[in-house]
Amino acid sequence: MLSVARSLEEGRYQGAIARCLSLAWGEVSARGLARSLAVPGHVRMVAVGGATLGGSGKTPLAIACARELAWQGARVAFVGHAYRARPGRARVVSPNDSLLEVGDEALVAASALEAHGVPVIVAGSRALAVELAARRADVLVLDGVLQTAPSRASLSLLAVDAEEPWGRAEAVPPRGDLRAPIASLLAATDLVVRVGEGSLDATVTSGGAHLGDTFYSWETLRPLRLGLACALARPRRLLRSLARHGITPVAAAFAGDHRSIAARAVGHPVDLWLATAKCARHMPATSTPLATLDHDVVCSPTLATRLSVARLDPRPHQQ
Repeated sequence: MLSVARSLEEGRYQGAIARCLSLAWGEVSARGLARSLAVPGHVRMVAVGGATLGGSGKTPLAIACARELAWQGARVAFVGHAYRARPGRARVVSPNDSLLEVGDEALVAASALEAHGVPVIVAGSRALAVELAARRADVLVLDGVLQTAPSRASLSLLAVDAEEPWGRAEAVPPRGDLRAPIASLLAATDLVVRVGEGSLDATVTSGGAHLGDTFYSWETLRPLRLGLACALARPRRLLRSLARHGITPVAAAFAGDHRSIAARAVGHPVDLWLATAKCARHMPATSTPLATLDHDVVCSPTLATRLSVARLDPRPHQQ
C-alpha cells in the first residue's frame, strides 16, 4: 500500500473533494510563503525554499549557497529549521549533537560547513535562531524559508528538482505535493534554481560512496549486492540518480521523511547498505556496513554572482 507521501507525489488523490481541498490548501499556503521575521538592519538574508513537500533539494542548495558566500569572504551563518527535533534554546549546531535535539538536516549542514567556518544555528523558533545568527554574521542563509516579511529577503531562491520541477502531479495536496500553487511560488521568489545532475543552475556531483576512510567508486559498487536505506520524502529521485550510474539496489529500507528506519527493514542479506548523509542518521545498527553516498551541490557562476549581489544589497531591513 502506498504511503500518503507517495500518493501525493504521484497525484493519486483526485475527484471533486480533492479539488476543493486543493483550492483551500492553495489559498492558505500562498499566504504563508513569506515568513515574518525581525532582522537587524545590517543583516542580509538569502532565503531558500523548496517547491515540493520534500525532495526539491533545498537544504543541499542552501548549504552550497552558504559555502559560496564564505568563499566570497562574507561573514555568513546558516539558519536551520530543526524539523522533528527539540533544540530548546537557540544554539550553534555541532556535527556530534543529538539527532533528537537539532534534527537531521542541521547535522548534515554542520558537517558540511564546519570546515568553512560557517555556524549552523537552530532554535525552538525561527525568530530565535535568526536573532542569534544575526549576532554572528552579516549574511544569513535561511533553509526552508522562501520569503521574508515585512522586508523581502535580499535574495529568494526556489529550489526545484531539475527533472520534475513542480512534482509529478503539478498540484498542491491532496492532488499533488507542491508546497503552494505555482503562480504563488513564482511571485514569492527572485530565482528558480534547478537542482540536479547536469543542471546549469546548481549541479549535483556524486562519485560514489564513503565508508569511513574507504571510498567506493560507482565501478566498485556495481558488482555488489546493495541495499538502499532512505528517509526522504521522494525516494524515487534517489533511485533515479543511482540508476544513472548503473546501480540497482537488491533491497530497500524506506521510512517517511525525517523518520527512523525500522530495524526489521534492514535484515536483507546485502554486501553493503547505501544511504544519503541525512538518511544515514536514521539507520539502525546493523552487522552489514553502511556507506554514505557522496553528494554535493555546486552553485553555477550565475548563481554565485546573484549571491554576491545579495550580500551587498543596499536596502536596509526593517528594524
